[in-house]
Parts: sequence; C-alpha cells; structure tokens
Amino acid sequence: MQQKIGVIGIGMVGAPVARYFEEIRGLKRKEGLFLFDTDPKKNFSDDINQADIVFVSVPTPPASDGSSDLSALESVFKKLVENKIVVIKSTVPPGTTENFQKKYRMHKILFNPEFLDAKFNWEQFIKPNRQIIGSTAESEDVSGLILSLLPDAPFKSEIGATEAELVKYASNVHYARKVNLVNVIASLAEKLGANYADIRQAMAADYRIGNSHLDPNFGGYRGFGGHCLPKDTLALIASLEAAGLREEADLIKKDYDYNGKLLKEQGLTWEDIRIK
Repeated sequence: MQQKIGVIGIGMVGAPVARYFEEIRGLKRKEGLFLFDTDPKKNFSDDINQADIVFVSVPTPPASDGSSDLSALESVFKKLVENKIVVIKSTVPPGTTENFQKKYRMHKILFNPEFLDAKFNWEQFIKPNRQIIGSTAESEDVSGLILSLLPDAPFKSEIGATEAELVKYASNVHYARKVNLVNVIASLAEKLGANYADIRQAMAADYRIGNSHLDPNFGGYRGFGGHCLPKDTLALIASLEAAGLREEADLIKKDYDYNGKLLKEQGLTWEDIRIK
C-alpha cells in the first residue's frame, strides 16, 4: 500500500518537496498528497492528518537571544494525531529531534537536512549531492524508507538525528566563515595592490577548497547574508553557549561581528541582507 505524504510549510524548502511528490512521484493532491501552510494566500489547507508521512519545513527564526525559535515546529506536532512518521526539514539546533521524540512518543521522528539555494531550490532538490537521514532509536527502523522516497544522491547517509542536525549547522557556518576569510584576503590584496581575482582562481583550483563562497561580494555586497547563514551562525553560537563551550562560542561570534562590520561599512544592516 502506497504511503500518503503530507508537507507542512510550503516555502523555499517545502515547495520543492511538494512538487517532487506531485510531479515526479505522481501523487495526487488530497488523495496521496496533502499540503498545508498557515498563510491563507498560498491556498494550502489540506487535512494533513490524512497523511502517513509528514515532511515539516516551517520557519525557525532567531529568538531574541539568537537561538532558534521552535514555536512553529511545536505547533505542528500539536496538530498531528495518531501515529505518524514525521520528517523535520526545518533547520533546528542539535538535540531538537531527540527532544521532540521524547515528548511525542506516538510518532517516529527523523531529521532530513536540506542544502538549497533560494534561486535553485528545485534543481538542487531533485539532484542533491548528499541525502542525509537522521533518526532516533524509535525512528531508526523507518530511516531507509524515507531515504528511498527522496531523490537519489552520490552521497547517502543514515545517521543519528543529532549528528544530522550538526551537519546542517556545520555546513552553513563553514560557508559563512569562508566568506569572511575571503573578505580578509581581498582586503589585504587591495592594500598591497594585488589582484584578488587571480588569487581566487588559484585557490579554487585546489579541490579541498573549491570555488564556492570565494566571492567577497557574496550576494552583491561584501560579507555573507541571505536567510540561512546569519541565523544559523547565531543558532550555533547559542548551542555552543548552552553546552558550556564559551571559548568556541566567542570564536564564531567574532565571525558574526566581523561580518556585521563589513555590512556597516557599506551602509547595510543585517535586516537589509536577509531574504524573507
């Protein structure tokens, strides 16, 4: 019997998930595919509780202390009834999936990080370079099922949920730090009268470095921005502080502050460069 699929949160992450199951997997709306979003303008108000497997891609914006606001995710679980397989695709702090698993024991809860650019979310979703499923002890037995439902990738991994959550943060904060580093090098090159374009080309030739995030004008301005990198940097800082890793938190905070300085020098604020 074919599993019925639900998607909650039809935005940058949820929209390609919904499109994939409808166009590629051939599921029909309100029969095998149920979509829901709190924004009435999007017109997705299907009965999500008819689904067996629910993918959740709701916002987890920064709270006042920089940590992730999980209130939207919490509201999703309060709406779900009966036993379901719930796949969290929202970026969440390490330990979140395990905590929700303990709180909502009737469900099997997993974490499936997404690595998408806003401009190419569909292309990158259907042809990912990695597909990672993070599970808890209670959901490990359905990890392979979820992996089989999603687009294939050169690298596939079934690991613990906390490990998968850390992969997502580590990836985005690595990108943020990389943008900061190339801005440092570009500034030094400018002072010395050197051509940063030549430096970038030679750096990119090293496969260990690659060409991504080597443009100091990332997104059309100096420094990193967009929706994910700033908020995930703040969230990692909060997670480090919560774990008592103060020195490590201070190290990442210096990256965030340096980027803020770059933006200020250009007359920009963090709000200016966030993608809503």
